[in-house]
Amino acid sequence: MRRSYIVMQTLPAIEFPLIGNSLAIGLFALLHILLAGLGVGFMILAPLAESVGETRPWLLEAARSMTRFTIVTYTASLVLAVIMVDLFIGLFPLTNAHLFNRFRYPIFVAMIAFLLQLFALYSYYHYWEALRARSPHIHRMLGFLAASLILIWVAVLDGIGSYMLTPATGDDAWSRLANPTWAPLVVHRFLGNLVMAGYVVAGYAAWRLSAARGEDVDYYVRLLKAGLLVGFIMLMIQPLSGLFYAMAVNASAPEAYRQLTQGPYQPWIYAQFLLIGSLFLGSHLWLQNALSTGKPGRWSAVAAGLFALAMVLSVGHPDLRRMWTFALVALSAVALYRSRTLFTDVSPAEWHRRPVIRHLSTALAVVAVLTYLTMGIIRETARRPDTVRNVISLQDEARQPAMDRSGAQVDAHRQPRQGSEKLHGP
Repeated sequence: MRRSYIVMQTLPAIEFPLIGNSLAIGLFALLHILLAGLGVGFMILAPLAESVGETRPWLLEAARSMTRFTIVTYTASLVLAVIMVDLFIGLFPLTNAHLFNRFRYPIFVAMIAFLLQLFALYSYYHYWEALRARSPHIHRMLGFLAASLILIWVAVLDGIGSYMLTPATGDDAWSRLANPTWAPLVVHRFLGNLVMAGYVVAGYAAWRLSAARGEDVDYYVRLLKAGLLVGFIMLMIQPLSGLFYAMAVNASAPEAYRQLTQGPYQPWIYAQFLLIGSLFLGSHLWLQNALSTGKPGRWSAVAAGLFALAMVLSVGHPDLRRMWTFALVALSAVALYRSRTLFTDVSPAEWHRRPVIRHLSTALAVVAVLTYLTMGIIRETARRPDTVRNVISLQDEARQPAMDRSGAQVDAHRQPRQGSEKLHGP
C-alpha cells in the first residue's frame, strides 16, 4: 500500500524593504510613544490642575485643555499602536509568541484597565460641566481614576519591555513582570512623561502668546510659567531615577550596560546627555531672561553651561559624569529658588511675550521631546543583537520560516541558547 506525503512549502522570513524590520517597528513605536507619553503626562496633570483650580480658576481651563489634547490625539495614538503591534507580530513572530505566552495574564489585566480607563477618561471630558455642577469632587475622582488606570496599563507594558532586557526566570507571569529593572523603569518613564508634558505645555503657551489678545494673554502667561515650573522640577528629579535605572541595568545585564556606555551604542548616550544638558542650560537662560530683576543672574547660566559641558565630556567616565550631573541639579535648585517670585507674583505680561522667551520655550519643548525619544531608543538598543536578551536573537528571527511556526518552537526547545531559559509557556 503506497503512502502519500504532503510537503508544505515554507517561505523565507519576512524582511521589511529598505529600512529593515527593527527600524520599521521603531518608527511607528516612536510616533506612538510621543503621543502616548504626552497623553499619560496630561492625564496625570489634569486632575491635579483641576484640584488646585478650585482656588485658581485659570487652572480649570488648563486641565480641560490637557484632557482635550489627550482625547483628540487618542485615535492617532491607537492607530500607530495597532500598526506597531501588527508589524511586531508579522516580523518577529517568535518573540511575539514568547512574550504573549509568558505574560498572557498581565496583558489581560492591562487590557481591562485600559478599557476602563477609556470609559473614565471620556466621561471625565464629555461630562465636564454636568459632573462639576453636580459634584466637583466626583468629577476629580473620575480624573484620578483614569490616571490610575492608565498607570496600570503603562506598568504592565514597562514590565514586558524591561523583561526583554533583563528576563527573569520566575515560575509565573507576575514574577517575570517584576524583573530587576521593572520598578526603576516605571519610575523613570513616569518622570519622563511629566518632564515632556511640562515643557510642551510651556512651548504651546509661548506659541499662543504671539497672537493672544485680551484676557487670553494673562492665561497663556500663567500657563507658560506653570509648564516651565513642572518640566524643570521633574527634570531635576529625573537624574536620580536615571541613576537607579542605570545601576539596575548594570547589575542585571552588565554586558548590555557596557555596550551602551563603552561600546558601539555610546553615541546615543552622548546624544542623550547633550540633550539633557541643553534642557538644563535652556531652563537657566529662560529664568535669567524672564526675571526683570536680573536674578538668578548671568553667573547661573554660565555655570550651568560649564557643568553641562563637563557632564557631556565625561560620558565615558560614569562616576565623574554623575558628579557633574548632580552638581548641575544642585545649581538648578538654587536658581529656581532664587527665581521663586517669578512663579508667585504677577509679572508684566509683555515681559513674557518677548521673542527670546517665546523662542526659548519652543526650543525647550522640542529638546524635551527629543530627549524622551532618545531615552526610548537607548532602552531598545541595549539588548541588541537580541530581541529578548540571551533568549531570542535577531538571527533566530531571521532563520524563522514564515510558514513554520511550530517547527521553530520545537527547534528552540531542542537547542536553547547558552545561558538562557528554554522557550516554553507558563
